[in-house]
Amino acid sequence: PVRPEQVQKGLDYLESLGYHYQLAEHAFSEAGLVSASPETRLKEWYEFLRDPRIKAVWCLRGGYGSIQLLPLLDEELLRTHAKWLIGFSDLTALQWGIWSKIALPSLSGLTLTTQVHPGNPFVAPGLEILAKTRRRLSADEPGLETLKTVRPGPAAGRLLGGTLSMICTLPGSRFWPDDDPVILFLEDTNEPLYRIDRMIWRLKLTGLWERVSGLVLGKFLFEDKLLDVVPLLLSHLKKDAPIIANFPYGHFADCCPLPIGLPAQLETGPFSLRWEFG
Repeated sequence: PVRPEQVQKGLDYLESLGYHYQLAEHAFSEAGLVSASPETRLKEWYEFLRDPRIKAVWCLRGGYGSIQLLPLLDEELLRTHAKWLIGFSDLTALQWGIWSKIALPSLSGLTLTTQVHPGNPFVAPGLEILAKTRRRLSADEPGLETLKTVRPGPAAGRLLGGTLSMICTLPGSRFWPDDDPVILFLEDTNEPLYRIDRMIWRLKLTGLWERVSGLVLGKFLFEDKLLDVVPLLLSHLKKDAPIIANFPYGHFADCCPLPIGLPAQLETGPFSLRWEFG
């Protein structure tokens, strides 16, 4: 559940930029671990999809509960009334699940509780992605000065990513995407290195690392400390797969959003990430 005061500043900032919003009836309800039953949340989401005035559906926070929606999805409705879904963290499971079933792109990042604020230089690029006017991020943009090239080279593939622990909830289900090749972007929070290593090995058992043509690592934070996960990954990736580290994506205020599901090209010298809209 989310409280109004947690998201009001983000909503006010969007309004100051000229955007309008409509809240779902149960946006601030509480039903144990979640705001409402899966059926209720889906009903209100579908109402937004059917409403021609609404151009995108923005999740108020991450938290917990998106995985409860997957077995109940109306794939035909989602396909017929396709709209951007904006979500982060816990929403990774839903975003990957939707992509695997109906190839509907979404935007990962810009949670309203912490990341939509005037000081975040990536709010504008995120809104441009939603408007389909931005097709690239490059090293010369504000906020991208601290990128680190771990392994140089180009890569092309489907851009998929999100929170590692949420991605690891899907293997073995009918919501596991089979795209090949993949440019993968990852982050996580409050997971110690041994558990991150376990998740990396879990994905190895699915064959995912063999399909990864390039890797963009966001920030892995544990007790407010930045973890170095590169040594855990090097032996799993193809030798020619480029790796970018310290990308500003993760559980912190100035997070850079990225699209999920679009064909993309990655360059490391200098950094450039391009994607194409369908």
